[in-house]
Amino acid sequence: MLVAANSGGIVREDSRLDFHAGMLLTYPTMLTKSLPLTVFALFLFCFARAAGAITLGQVDDFQTADPLDRMNWVNGASLVERINGGGPLGAGDNYLQVTAGGLGNRLVAQNYNNPFAVPPFISQWTGNYIAAGVNRIEFDLNNMSAVTLSIRIAFKTENSQASSGYLSARVIVAPGSGWQHFSISITPANLTAIGGPAAYNTFFANGFEEMRIINEVGSSNLNGDPVVGVVLGIDNIRAIPEPSTVALALSGALLLGARLRRGKRRTA
Repeated sequence: MLVAANSGGIVREDSRLDFHAGMLLTYPTMLTKSLPLTVFALFLFCFARAAGAITLGQVDDFQTADPLDRMNWVNGASLVERINGGGPLGAGDNYLQVTAGGLGNRLVAQNYNNPFAVPPFISQWTGNYIAAGVNRIEFDLNNMSAVTLSIRIAFKTENSQASSGYLSARVIVAPGSGWQHFSISITPANLTAIGGPAAYNTFFANGFEEMRIINEVGSSNLNGDPVVGVVLGIDNIRAIPEPSTVALALSGALLLGARLRRGKRRTA
């Protein structure tokens, strides 16, 4: 049986079973012929949506033993590469290198659920951000080109060009910047909804399939602007809480400690 596969899904030509952008389309002619496969595909789809497991403090530092491991960051093998050595800490510090190109000649690094790949890969950047307490993402960037970059994070409902989602505010990375540290808030006040996505709390409680790092000057799309001759280094992509959240938690802990100390003195 002929199976054609791509990053968007799988098409079985004889049964017309089509998976695209996280959607399952079944046709009457294949229901009796391919029911087991349909059930299996639904299982994979549900597994992909449930398996994303964002955790507070997680970091993509590209220091795994496999010298080719890009930690699920993709956009064609020639456009997203792991470079061994030369990161913010110099020799021995690996990083991700992204080159503009591909569809629309954009600067894009994608991390998304694809249960239909062989082997399947599940994004570590999907999952329940609300429960995990993640509302800020930080990373180190190195603009190796002569063009000023406006780097944003895009969260997409589905892995497709036309998908709805949320777009972060931008950070400006100057030409020839060298390694610099940046932090982007993903609280509701700092995100722009594009294309009518689900409400913020629903979307970030396991309602999306893809995270992208893009170059986007405006705030009108989740795919990025065309740009030529650009190479960007990315390292230490980390999930963290807002500083105000940390301060509130610390103040709460201090207050509780003070109350406990007062209680002990009264008992004594």
